Amino acid sequence: MKRLIKQLGESGFLFLSTILVNIGNYGLNLLLGRYLGPEEFAAANIIATLVLVLSFIALGVQLATTKFVSEYHTENNQVRLEGFLSWMKRTALIFSITVCFILVLSSEFIKDFLNFESSLPLLILFVAVPVYIDMCVSRGFFQGTNQFKKLAYTYLIEMVARVALTCILVYVCVSTGQNWAIEAIAIGFTISFLAASYLGKIPNIGFFTIKNFSQSKQLYSFLAIVAMYEFSQIIINNSDVLLIKHFFENKEAGLYASLALIGRVVFFATWAVVTVLFPKVIEKEKKGESHIQLFWSSLLMVGFFGFGIVTACYVMDEFIVLVLFGAEYISTSPLLWKYAVATSLFSCANVFVYYHMSLENYIPVFISLVIGILQVVGISLFHDSMKEIIQVQVILMAFMLIAMMCYQQYYSIKKRKIRQKLNSKVILNQDIS
Repeated sequence: MKRLIKQLGESGFLFLSTILVNIGNYGLNLLLGRYLGPEEFAAANIIATLVLVLSFIALGVQLATTKFVSEYHTENNQVRLEGFLSWMKRTALIFSITVCFILVLSSEFIKDFLNFESSLPLLILFVAVPVYIDMCVSRGFFQGTNQFKKLAYTYLIEMVARVALTCILVYVCVSTGQNWAIEAIAIGFTISFLAASYLGKIPNIGFFTIKNFSQSKQLYSFLAIVAMYEFSQIIINNSDVLLIKHFFENKEAGLYASLALIGRVVFFATWAVVTVLFPKVIEKEKKGESHIQLFWSSLLMVGFFGFGIVTACYVMDEFIVLVLFGAEYISTSPLLWKYAVATSLFSCANVFVYYHMSLENYIPVFISLVIGILQVVGISLFHDSMKEIIQVQVILMAFMLIAMMCYQQYYSIKKRKIRQKLNSKVILNQDIS
């Protein structure tokens, strides 16, 4: 393992680990889809989707931690770094307990909206929220200090624990004729959070005793921006699956869940790209170094991968569905490449948003939020078929990417003009002297 990390570098190891984690999580979902069938898989996928919603909320905490840790780490300001982490730990704990309490109280409503038979799987999942949020503070610390190896380990531990435990519990449940498979899946997620949180915690106890943090207002402002962005991520990534579960029967919802799972491979496989991009851009900006090449290389990687997945889904649609899910899901194959197009467009737009968030340019965040709201409205109005829902998403994601490209052009022109003015002042001062 040490030799592999040395060869790849910590950033490369994180990228490889993220791919392995996504393979593991996808493999688990594929096994559940094959083993449970479309109807039960619809409920199982909703548990996974709710975890994705939770992960986007937690990612806001992680990004905020990353931003300030990265700044203080670059400045080599240990006092501010430790004060911030202590304050962030306590604030995240209060926030997560509040969220947990609200979700538990709302569990019956959520159960009815999603057509669940029991609220127990939801309750099992909701009580793990404080553990998950706390874990993301630690991940933000590792990400902000460029400790990508430790960050990668937390993702790997979480995935391995989830896959192993869920497979064992679901196998025991089904083989003994019990009907608590969905509860077993929720237990698998919860224990995986506990394992990753315990093994990935920050070792320095001093982080929990220092209370001073003078930039809390600045942090709240950044968190508000991140919250808007993460809200847009939640509704763009998950509203279709949740609304399908509400509007359609369980079998159709399960079929769409399989389609979404395959189509989203672009987004999750390229997640490591923006994970590495965010702190690196902050660091270069602080040092006054150029970072545009990081943006273009990240966009090129995501776009190239997305094009490859869309092509594969178009050429081998039936083969992919048969291999991954089986004959029960074959009716979704003609829609596979279209869903992959929507996800690829969104993944490319995401690179623009993360790049500009790291530079504290928040217009792309508002664009993302507007698109997310329009997606919910669009699907609520146009949901006669799965094809119609996917068409809504393709149109909106294409518009989102075009809007991001226009903003990037505007930003580049603005920076060029500022640079020209500065150069003119320098030349003028030299002539005067």
